[in-house]
Amino acid sequence: MRKNMLRILAILMALSLLVACGNQTDGDLEALKGDITKLEEQLATVEADNAELMEENEALKAEIEALKSGETPEEPVDENPMEEEEELPIFGAEEDGTMIQASTIVVKTDEPLINKMNMMGQELGEAVFGGLTMEAVEIREEDGKDILYVDLKEETDADPSWVYDYFQGSTGGLVTETALTETFLQREYGGIWIDGVHFTLNGETIEYDHVPNLRETILR
Repeated sequence: MRKNMLRILAILMALSLLVACGNQTDGDLEALKGDITKLEEQLATVEADNAELMEENEALKAEIEALKSGETPEEPVDENPMEEEEELPIFGAEEDGTMIQASTIVVKTDEPLINKMNMMGQELGEAVFGGLTMEAVEIREEDGKDILYVDLKEETDADPSWVYDYFQGSTGGLVTETALTETFLQREYGGIWIDGVHFTLNGETIEYDHVPNLRETILR
């Protein structure tokens, strides 16, 4: 409305000035032309301000409608968000089973949990078990708890070997159990984590006397 009124006012003033031009001297005509130019500039400024106000008004209306409907107004998207990272310890053990930190990995905080498990497994194999491999296969919900299934990989005539190097002897077995279970359970971690871990060897239940706990699900 204000925009239309300003336009009409400017037109009327311009017409009035043109009608009056017949009775004006050259100097008066130049002054009138200057006044018309100033009015046109003022009108352009008012129109630009009015357009900006209209945009702000529409944005406010949209926010009000969103609040009325229970929706949260969209926040501006940060094109360069800072990705949060966290450090996770990889554990080994002394001969008496005392847990020690053997290494660490750095992962993105929002990395899928199963990916974090596989990254830990890779580092654990390299740092503690002579390069042996393992796979975090899946996380199953069992009796309301999230249980991670980890499959230890053993190739024929492997050297080193899970069976012959890490499942033998009471001392070796204790070190193996501690390193595997404590690394994956991360008992001191305060974020979202698994509730337990279950190990297999090439997809089969682990049945060796010196690693008896590896045949069962170990809870956090």
